[in-house]
Amino acid sequence: MIPAPFALHRPDTVEQACAALDGHGSDAEVLAGGQSLIADLKLRRKSPRLLVDLSSVAGLDGITVEPGRITIGAMARQAAVVTHPEVSQRLPLLPQVARAAADPMVRTRGTLVGACCQAAAGGDWVAAALALDGTVVIEGGATQRELSLQEFVLGEERTALRPGEIARSLRIPTPGASVVMTYRKVKHVSVGWSVASAAIVLPTRRGEGRARIAVSGAVTHPQRLPELESALADIEPGRSQDIEDAVETALAPLEYRGDYYASAAYRKRRLAVLLRRSITELVTPSSS
Repeated sequence: MIPAPFALHRPDTVEQACAALDGHGSDAEVLAGGQSLIADLKLRRKSPRLLVDLSSVAGLDGITVEPGRITIGAMARQAAVVTHPEVSQRLPLLPQVARAAADPMVRTRGTLVGACCQAAAGGDWVAAALALDGTVVIEGGATQRELSLQEFVLGEERTALRPGEIARSLRIPTPGASVVMTYRKVKHVSVGWSVASAAIVLPTRRGEGRARIAVSGAVTHPQRLPELESALADIEPGRSQDIEDAVETALAPLEYRGDYYASAAYRKRRLAVLLRRSITELVTPSSS
């Protein structure tokens, strides 16, 4: 299909971008990587009157490494993020996501911050950023604020961005203690979309940090599992039944999505199995 008519604005600064958005409300959309937005425009799932393209804003594609954290700009492409040597070394979860998410063409154009702003139910990158304790730097004209991703993602394709604001960057703390990270995904066999996905960050020693677990695909939107994170602190390595019980307890109150590809009950069961097997594998001492 052909998109509905819209005006295109290509600002040179973040301030100009915010000024262009201000006053348009839901009639304006921000274009970063555009891998979801362009499809929505063509299918007329979205019909904004104004499109603000960030591709000409200098500096938004930067990846900055600082003591204790890595900052990823709004226009940093997913492919650039996961091939950055410091990111690969300090945040190995992100290259794992790249191997499981989309395809090389999408990753070359898509942005990590844009994926977080999309907050799609099956969002691989959002789940990973949640498990890594990411925070979003938000700019709106003369004001700037920072929210944790848990505060930022409100629901499926809903975020805490206000009219006239853009997500300028994503800040991810680099682990201070030894941790193990993994991203696991159950794909639909025909289309490759997520049936259930989990991003897991666990300390390698008990008492040295908290587990961080985020899920997507099966649930209504990407989200952390704080109850499961707390329960794992009290479970002895190798106690697979305790892990299974903790997973079932944490998943019981969540809402699950069902569609043509997989029912809500099936997604819930696959997520439970995925979490149980992954966590058991990570916390069970190796026999070698």
